[in-house]
Amino acid sequence: MPETSDPAPSFVADRTDAYFAKTAEIVAAHGDARVTYALFLRSDAVVAIDRAIETLEALYPKDAAIPLEVTRVAPEGTLLASGKPMAYVAGSLAALSPLETLLLQRVGFPCVSAYNAFSMCRALPEAEFLAMEARHTSGDDMHLACSYGAAVGSRTARLMGAKGFVGTSTNIAAPLYGGTHGLGTMPHSLIGYAKARMLAEGRDPATESATLEAAKLYVAQFPDEQRYTVLNDYDGREVSDALAVCRWFYGAGGPAEQGKTLAFRLDTHGGRHLEGLDWDESVRTLLKWTHRHTPGEVAKLALAGFELDELDGMSSDEVRDKFLFGTGVTAAAVIFFRKALDDSGFKEPRIVVSSGFDTLKCRVFGNLSAPVDVVGTGSFIPARLSRSYASADIVRYELPDGEGGWRAFDLVKVGREFLKLSAKERPA
Repeated sequence: MPETSDPAPSFVADRTDAYFAKTAEIVAAHGDARVTYALFLRSDAVVAIDRAIETLEALYPKDAAIPLEVTRVAPEGTLLASGKPMAYVAGSLAALSPLETLLLQRVGFPCVSAYNAFSMCRALPEAEFLAMEARHTSGDDMHLACSYGAAVGSRTARLMGAKGFVGTSTNIAAPLYGGTHGLGTMPHSLIGYAKARMLAEGRDPATESATLEAAKLYVAQFPDEQRYTVLNDYDGREVSDALAVCRWFYGAGGPAEQGKTLAFRLDTHGGRHLEGLDWDESVRTLLKWTHRHTPGEVAKLALAGFELDELDGMSSDEVRDKFLFGTGVTAAAVIFFRKALDDSGFKEPRIVVSSGFDTLKCRVFGNLSAPVDVVGTGSFIPARLSRSYASADIVRYELPDGEGGWRAFDLVKVGREFLKLSAKERPA
């Protein structure tokens, strides 16, 4: 729904660019025209403009002599190449000019977020995704715009066999994914709280697990939840703390006896390796997993299908550091952690990954068939703001012909001729 269904008279005037408002004044004084705008992006996108069109329809003057007409060239969820029109918007120039700013604000972020989310889901089709972008946005407008886009992109990916996004971390955006409330379990602060309580009680977190203590607090507070996801990197003991949680969870009287399920969220920061790993062990882990003989062969597999410009300027060494053998949540870390659980007899827990899972990282993990069950990410937000700049150029001006009809002039600025209307695209 649009942000306001009954805007004050100054709502648009206070938010539009001054030059659009002045153009409306000139046109109103010298005679209105019926115009047709082509709405497009200068980057590849997945069309996610329903909400933008709803806002436009809500703000367009109900008493305008020239009615608003929207012709959708590409349906919602369509993959669209850069520069291709998404829709044509026709109506009064005096009425539409002040609305251009508000319309474009609502197009770019959703469409680019949709494209990124679609690409991420396609890269890891067997993984579920959880939208966690809220804390990285500037507020409700950006959060809902990006989450809406991710939901649209996810739906398109699901049509192609991916599991896609199953929810988001906030209640306000949950309906976009078919839910009623935000999903998620524990942040690092809960483990810190559990550790502080242990210290206050004279207990030694070096010999007991604060992560296990936090898990127990969580289960006690939310006994009706079916799946518990435990964050396990607070003390840098991802494997040790996870095994401690497993022994309790699957032990006598543990939550597993009530049919509860367990997952671990890997969020190891980029300043260190996951417990038990270093560079050499990471190399050994990935060589064995991929059945390759050299780190270079692993890197070649990881980047299969990539074009050079898709690496965002990263060198092969940077790819190895960031995604394969280095610190943080790398492919080696996920594989090593999965093996540690399996070797200890705990094959049931699922693995949730977070920390920088953008399209590039998801594609690398997909190429390596990394054992990821869920991805928590907000990295579908446009990484470069310029990619989200939407444009709306007028491609047709129609002036009264003095006989109750219109004289049409197909005009567009030099360089945008590709937007001109074809016969089948011309609105009625």
